[in-house]
Amino acid sequence: MNGMPEERRASEYADTMEALRRAESALPDFSTSYDGEIQRLYEQIVSRPAFRYDPGSDPLYRSYRDQMVSEGSRAMRDTVGQAAALTGGYGSSYAESVGQQQYGLYLQKLGQAMPELYKAAYDRYSAEGDALRADFDMAKGLADSEYGRKRDRFNQAAALEKQQYERGEKSYQKLVSLISESGYQPSDAELKAAGMNRMQAEALRNDYLQKNPLALVLSGAWAASVGGGGGSDGGVYSGGGGSSAASAGTKEQQKLAANQKGSGSGKKRRL
Repeated sequence: MNGMPEERRASEYADTMEALRRAESALPDFSTSYDGEIQRLYEQIVSRPAFRYDPGSDPLYRSYRDQMVSEGSRAMRDTVGQAAALTGGYGSSYAESVGQQQYGLYLQKLGQAMPELYKAAYDRYSAEGDALRADFDMAKGLADSEYGRKRDRFNQAAALEKQQYERGEKSYQKLVSLISESGYQPSDAELKAAGMNRMQAEALRNDYLQKNPLALVLSGAWAASVGGGGGSDGGVYSGGGGSSAASAGTKEQQKLAANQKGSGSGKKRRL
């Protein structure tokens, strides 16, 4: 069809590449406004050191230790003082020993509290980790919601584009069939709706006219009746107007006339 398949393939390839470029530019931005917060929380979670209890850095332990030392010292002084009063105000090794025992009892209380202090520190460590994970989950949930909205908008746009493409493809195939089967000359609006250019349409029409000589003759006669006009809405497209088509039609008419004349005189003429 006058190079129509090659032109069609080239046109389809160009249209496909353009559609791909449009699709790539239309892809939603997969980043969200929460990505920075998610990354920060993630790094805090994965880089968090394992739990290790250090009494010296535990504020609760230090507070309890200071309390026990203070109370133990006071108990020791009271005990020594009471023992000294019993001995007439003079200290003795017995009084000091009893006082040290009292002081030791308070330090012993501090040691007995260590498991409880350890558990309290571990509970705080776990609570901090749970809070980080909760913040991470919340930020990720917000990011997923934001991405979901972007994805839905993209899918809707893609579905609309697909529908438009399918309608255009149907219009194209319908117009191809119409021109190929009847030599129909589409308007500019019809060409635009089908995604076909004038050269493609005229190539299809010329192919039809070549396969249907009578239609070529009638087309030439019609063009001659309107002054040999060509253009986009009349005559056979020849790249430079309708004069070639009109001339072709005139020649066919002359042949027909000659044949008719010949048949009247008993001579046979081949068309």
